[in-house]
Amino acid sequence: MSVQFARSGPGCDTGRGNVNEQPPTDAAIKVELRRLGAWKREKLPDTPSGRSLARNLKVSPTTVSEWLRGNRVPQSCHVLLALISFIRVEAQRRSLLETAVGDGDGQPVAQLLDNQRWRDLYEKDSLRRSQLGSAAAEGWQARAFLEAQTHRTPRSVERDPRHPVRSWTARQLGVHAAISGGPALAPDEDFVLPTFVPRPHDRALRDLLSAAVEHGESKLVLVRGDSCTGKTRSAFEAVREVVPDWDLVRFGEAESLQAALELNNIRPRTVLWLDTGHHYLYGAIGESIAAALRNLLDQGDDLVFILLTLWREDDHILTSAPRPGQEDTHLQARSLLAQANRIIVPPDFSNEMNAVRQISTSDTSLSQALAADTSAITQTLAAGPALLDHYNNPAGEQGFHGRALITAAIDARRLGVNGPLPLEFLRVAAPGYLTDSQRAEADPESWFTAALAYAELPIKRVVSALHPLPSAAGMGPAPGVVGLADYLEQHERSVRRLICPPATFWTAARDHLATPDVRRLARAAAARGRFRYAASLYCSVADHGDPTVLGLVGQIREAVGEIADAERLYQRAANDGYPVAMIRLALLYEKAGNGSSAELLYAHASRAGNIGATMRLAQLRERQRDLADAERLYAQAAASGNSRAMIRLGRIREQQDDANGAEKWYRKAMHAGGADIILRMAQKWERGGDWTSAERLYSLAADCGAAYASVLWARLRHRKGDLAGAEHLYRQAADAGSTGALVHLGQMNEKTEDWSTAEQLYQQAADGGNVGALLHLARLRRKNGDRAGSETFCRKAADAGEPQGLILLARACEKRGDRAGAESMYKEAAERGGATALFRIARLRNRDGDDASAALLYQQAADTGNTAALVRLGRLMERAGDRTRAEHMFRQACDGGDSNGVTEFMRVRMNSDQPLTYGLEPDGTPSAPW
Repeated sequence: MSVQFARSGPGCDTGRGNVNEQPPTDAAIKVELRRLGAWKREKLPDTPSGRSLARNLKVSPTTVSEWLRGNRVPQSCHVLLALISFIRVEAQRRSLLETAVGDGDGQPVAQLLDNQRWRDLYEKDSLRRSQLGSAAAEGWQARAFLEAQTHRTPRSVERDPRHPVRSWTARQLGVHAAISGGPALAPDEDFVLPTFVPRPHDRALRDLLSAAVEHGESKLVLVRGDSCTGKTRSAFEAVREVVPDWDLVRFGEAESLQAALELNNIRPRTVLWLDTGHHYLYGAIGESIAAALRNLLDQGDDLVFILLTLWREDDHILTSAPRPGQEDTHLQARSLLAQANRIIVPPDFSNEMNAVRQISTSDTSLSQALAADTSAITQTLAAGPALLDHYNNPAGEQGFHGRALITAAIDARRLGVNGPLPLEFLRVAAPGYLTDSQRAEADPESWFTAALAYAELPIKRVVSALHPLPSAAGMGPAPGVVGLADYLEQHERSVRRLICPPATFWTAARDHLATPDVRRLARAAAARGRFRYAASLYCSVADHGDPTVLGLVGQIREAVGEIADAERLYQRAANDGYPVAMIRLALLYEKAGNGSSAELLYAHASRAGNIGATMRLAQLRERQRDLADAERLYAQAAASGNSRAMIRLGRIREQQDDANGAEKWYRKAMHAGGADIILRMAQKWERGGDWTSAERLYSLAADCGAAYASVLWARLRHRKGDLAGAEHLYRQAADAGSTGALVHLGQMNEKTEDWSTAEQLYQQAADGGNVGALLHLARLRRKNGDRAGSETFCRKAADAGEPQGLILLARACEKRGDRAGAESMYKEAAERGGATALFRIARLRNRDGDDASAALLYQQAADTGNTAALVRLGRLMERAGDRTRAEHMFRQACDGGDSNGVTEFMRVRMNSDQPLTYGLEPDGTPSAPW
């Protein structure tokens, strides 16, 4: 392998050109190359000739021609400077250096051909290209969209008009309609708004807004809670009471909000109504909006309220920092939400049921909600449970086909599709969610119409699974697209989080979704091991104008062993100036033993500003024992805040017996956010038996404020038998706020049979938000014979989002012989993401003799990685006479390391006609036959 500097188009093995607008490419260096080429063609048309330059620079004449027409840039600075030098020598020989270039700006030829000037142009261009991160494509497309819609921008803002708060209706602002009964505050007769029942968070929200008005402070208020828990209604009632005369402006789409912010179209004393905020804060447009909202808050002169509602999981995603090495896709959103005043909406009315009962005597909607015998009043009013029943229990052919459409929509939303859902996408994706018989019996002409009618059927006249979206320009619904009910979307996110969509889903996504959505789905496919679909989706993105993904396709090719294809794709992406592709290509060169080419690529990417390349180059120098240059490069990376570089500098200092210097760099790394890396290194030393070095790092990390370091240090002391030292460190971590340390202390007290102290510690950890501590309390109560107390703690853990609590409750039901109760609990645990619950339901069905249902559930459990489910499924296959599939299941379990799978596979193979073949392990023992 060798480094090449040929450049191809961005398409991915398809031969098609770009159909979308390309990223801007007319950098200053290309403008200057065009000037140079024009001057040379006029003044030096024959000498040096294109062929002569190509021969000396070891490229093709076409490449030289492309350079001098400004279509491409040499991929190495020294090649560019060599080109300039050859032309300069001839210009000097002909005494042209002191003449003017002749294009009107009076610049002398000597300045046009100045080496330092071209070096500066090249470095600026490299830096510009290095800063085009993976989110660049979405940014280009967003800008292209806004430019294409410039004539619509004023109407987009006008379409979301500003009116006084008091003139907006609940329906207009997105409050869910309620089931029948109750007076409607809106003029629409079919929209029912039940009487408002305030809760503590409502008072907190009103107090917050009132104080902000009194002190003249702009506020970002985040009302957070699950779908259909009353977030929007709380916000609606609060602004109507506190600021009824302010303007309120709402935005139907992220683009119109972005346009309004860019036009500085937000007046003082305005409420920005951003309901379902996840529609505004994801992707490149979301980052642009978040930055503009931060700027609006920071101005401080104009009093505004930004009222945002979010689901819990979106708040967590948008505020979580990326892991080391991950792309930071939510930097602006995280910075914005750090300023938010959070109002947490509880999931139910468990503490306000008396007030609900009193008001229900005059409100038939609340009366009907109470009849459901649940404290989840808002969900019942919004027909959420009825909608779930409509989805989960379809009837007839129309119902199953409709459910397939809805499921495709759910999968699209949970895997990253933020925009409207095209009906053609759902039509093409749906067949993969049906059985063979359901597809065979469908009428090819009418199935989709009937299925869509089922999916759009109004449930209790207030909600439907799929619903029309308003037209982006004008009245009526937008043609060819639908939205998904948010209650269904959030509920099924967790239920289907471990399930991978079928092949038709990925094909439909490639052919019928917008490019930013396709890119996110490609990432989701790769994360689930669907590499072929991921590659196809990424290639579609590349064909539509985003060559950055070619490197990602290369990684997929490399992962499946197609090294030649990977190298070709990396080369094409590297030629377009993307440093990550250069690094991947350099790694391939390293593996092939071509260190010089790898070094050249690392150096090029490093000069372009890529810190990862600087780190790789430093590691090469370190392996070559050139520690001085390695330190220089690590220091260069450390200057940009790279904690890994600081740690490497600390290691070099350790090797040089400079303990003080090592500690200085380790402390810098800790303060730069490298605590996780430091602790992983300490754990590695601990596993390797170097307990002294591990303790030194644990001590350093704890001294820098990392509470978890004290926990790890305590565990090491415990392993060494120093119980007093371990207890001291656990208490130190607990005092620093570590609830995990309290759990460890509880376990130490359990071993000494101090049950009372153990329970107190577990309870303290639980009060601090440690859900696992609730399970410890449940186990402790069960051990002491308090079954009722144990089940109470299991229920608390389940309510806090821990599915294991439900699984323990279900097991208790099983032991009592409550078969129906057990299955109900297991189902609820499975819906909340408890993967082992599927296996346990299947086992119950298996015991009941329902092999068909058990097989389906075992397969679902196996898809989540449960090898025991594979064994059970294999036994069912064998019982049904399908020995081939049974053997396949047992072998899969073997590959997953399941000992029962090994036993069953050996038994089946021993009883088959196929001979067993054994190999030998390195120590001479027989290897397994698979």
